[in-house]
Amino acid sequence: MDWDDYLRDEARKYRKLAEEADDPLIKQELLELADICDKVADNIEDRMTAG
Repeated sequence: MDWDDYLRDEARKYRKLAEEADDPLIKQELLELADICDKVADNIEDRMTAG
């Protein structure tokens, strides 16, 4: 598995956990983690296509 695919999969997991979270602070943290995973995956993809 490529790192970008792995990170996108992790982002999906974090979003699913956020949907199930009752605590708004935990929900927000999980959504932020998902966003970070997506941004890093985008960065990896950009570097792969540039090089």
